[in-house]
Amino acid sequence: MPLMSTPNFAEAIVLRRAQLTPHMVRLTFQSEFATDFSPGAPGGYLKILAPAPGEVGPPPLDLQTAKRAMRTYTLRHVRPAENEFDVDFVVHGDEGIAGPWARLAKSGDRILVSRPGALKFSTEGANWHLFVADLSSIPAAAVELEALPSDAIGDAFFEIPSDEDRQPIRTPTGIRMHWIIKADPHAPSDALIHAVQNTDWHSGEPSVFVAGEFALAGALRTYFRKQQPTRKDLTYISSYWKLGLIEPEHKAFKAQVA
Repeated sequence: MPLMSTPNFAEAIVLRRAQLTPHMVRLTFQSEFATDFSPGAPGGYLKILAPAPGEVGPPPLDLQTAKRAMRTYTLRHVRPAENEFDVDFVVHGDEGIAGPWARLAKSGDRILVSRPGALKFSTEGANWHLFVADLSSIPAAAVELEALPSDAIGDAFFEIPSDEDRQPIRTPTGIRMHWIIKADPHAPSDALIHAVQNTDWHSGEPSVFVAGEFALAGALRTYFRKQQPTRKDLTYISSYWKLGLIEPEHKAFKAQVA
């Protein structure tokens, strides 16, 4: 079945490109899908099919091929009145598929995008909030942080490659931001895990958002289950990638160990 004939995918055109940090690029897209995005769509996820190296636009592909090439990204902002939405891409040289494309993307370039899926995370009923993210999950965490009420309190721990990779996030004044530097993307996230485990907990029930590399998510899942139990309905822990695996392989690996 040709991908372009499916109702859940549409073409998106690059309108603008902004270099947020040395390792993150924001692309603004225009697409017919954007008019249908709900106010709660930011923070959800999109499937993106970028052009192959040397191609001008995404060719019509069968679904089997598309599943190997598609990548998942967070919907950062939506402006339905303008048919626009923003997606932030991590860029590490020529590694990956969508990242290298985004690094060189320009106005007029075209990709295929899916309708967004919802992120299953709730802060309702929490007294305070704890966010843990590596570079891959900062966009999703940032959306949730910016949606908190102005009197919210808590801590956010973000792992980045350098000081230059800090980015402005509109957080409530009661959220303490902790930027953890890890220059080597292949090294374990020991400093980030240690910082989270040694933070002073606020009183009351927290909401917990943890997303990033597989080992990071696994270590903190064990910590919150055995040493610092949290309410299941207020806890979101997910691995967004695994070192050494591409996205389809990571997805299959997660299914095996679930």
